[in-house]
Amino acid sequence: MAAIFSPSMMCAEYGHLEDEVEILEKAGVDRFHLDVMDGRFVPNFGMGLQDIEFICKKAKVKKEIHLMIERPGDYVEQFVRLGASCIIQI
Repeated sequence: MAAIFSPSMMCAEYGHLEDEVEILEKAGVDRFHLDVMDGRFVPNFGMGLQDIEFICKKAKVKKEIHLMIERPGDYVEQFVRLGASCIIQI
């Protein structure tokens, strides 16, 4: 089985998000990993919806969205509309 390169975009420099997406795609990423945290299910907050929507529209590769939120099933359709290729729930 081949390795899949899926960088977490939570570590991206948001002031240069378009550049980061382009650089990573040129480097050969297989997909982007987008973390969603609500501050309740886990004590942290993840990426904002505007950042996820931007990456989903800009990126040509698949996008996996990692939902670490309460009641994730309530949001699956929303993330699919934004452009998620895969949704991971904990």
